[in-house]
Order: sequence, then structure tokens, then C-alpha cells
Amino acid sequence: MPTYRVLTAVLILFSGTALVTEAAQSADFRVDNAVFVDGQSQSQSQGVTIFHEGLVYDFLNEPAEVIVFDKAHRRFMLLDISRHVQSEITIDDVQAFVNRVKQRLSGHPNPNVKWLADPTFEESFNRENSELTLKSTSMTYLVQLQATVPAVAAQYHEFSDWYAQFNFALNQASRPPFPRMMLNEAIDRYKGVAKEVHLTAALNPKGAPTKITSRHQLAMQLDSADVNRVDEVRAYLRSFQGVSFREYRQGK
Repeated sequence: MPTYRVLTAVLILFSGTALVTEAAQSADFRVDNAVFVDGQSQSQSQGVTIFHEGLVYDFLNEPAEVIVFDKAHRRFMLLDISRHVQSEITIDDVQAFVNRVKQRLSGHPNPNVKWLADPTFEESFNRENSELTLKSTSMTYLVQLQATVPAVAAQYHEFSDWYAQFNFALNQASRPPFPRMMLNEAIDRYKGVAKEVHLTAALNPKGAPTKITSRHQLAMQLDSADVNRVDEVRAYLRSFQGVSFREYRQGK
């Protein structure tokens, strides 16, 4: 697996019109994220996602980690702040892994597991309060939508889809991304972004359902602190040691 090193700066400089056009068509904005588990007042995780000049920088507070989505070069770049290491994985490798898992799940004898490969939902949308519901016996999403400009909605949808797949490749014990991708598709049809998502998952009939809430606050403009954080990541990319994706995962 190739690693991201100082040479990347040269590649970006000489990548030509395609990257310039991509950046020119992209909006700059920020989304603040927090995830809560049912019954807990403190968030399980917090972070911020910054869209800037065609790249997406996803900052996780604990553990300190930054994931950079570089669509123009079809890759995710990973930076572990505490270990001062970086790695990368291509979009093609992410998709190949996800496709293999989908095929394996499709043949599983357990119907609940098989459902994860090709989920189906009953969908409804309340236009009065912009509330979207995707409901099934295994999993239910209740989403509060926020209207925004088409460029922001499209960028956020694309990133969310790829990030769901990438996160599964990085954390292979996590839930497969296919239900979330169906939710992303539904949100995209209403040309908004998720402000709050309530997930109830009951994949194990013998266990209590899992209830998780994620909150997302959209800021349509970046401030100086956002730009400084991006500049800091660029410095990390020049200085952090490169390791393979496998080594990076094993060190988490």
C-alpha cells in the first residue's frame, strides 16, 4: 500500500486543470459533529468536518486523528496525531473491500445478517417539520433535515457515502455501511443535510436495541480557526512518517 509523503505536494502542484476545476466548483463549509449513546449525557465522540478547496478534513477529538478525503486523487489520507504517522488507502481499495463484504453477507444463513447487505426500509417524509423516517424490523432512522444550497448538499452526500465505506474498511468490527448509504440516498432526494439522526438498531432479537443519536451543526463559512487547522494538517503531511494502511490499522 503506497504511503503519503512530501512528494504529494509536488503531485498536487502539477495535477493540472482537473484539480483546479474541482476546487473551483466546491463550496467551503464546516460541520460540527457529536455522537451520543442512549442514556448518556456526555457525547461518545466529537469532531468537526471541514470542506475546503476541494478536500474534506475530518477531525476526531478522541483519539486525535484526521482523515482527509482527496476526491481528485481518489484516496483517503489518515493521520494519527499522537503517533505522528500517516497512511493512505485508495477509493478503489475501499470499494473492493466493501464489495467483498457485501458478497459474503449476501450468502449468510442468518436473515438479519443477510439483510445488512441489501437493506430495505419503509420511507416517509413529513414536509411540515422536515423529518425523514426509514423504518424496518431491524433498524430505524429518524432524521431531522436542514435545507441548504445544492452544492453543499451534493458535496456532503458524496463525502458521507464514501466515508461510511472507508470507516468500515478502517474499523472492520463496525456495522456494514449499506443501511447508512441508503439513508444518505434518501436524504439526497430531499436536497438537504442531516441536522440530527436517531438510530435504533435491533439486529439481535435476544438483545436490547442499540440507540444512538448524532448531531450535526452546519456552518456555511469557515473562520480563521478552521483555516489554521487545515494549515496544521498540511504541515503534518510534510512531517509525519508514512506507514502502510495495515500498520496504521494495527496501531490503533
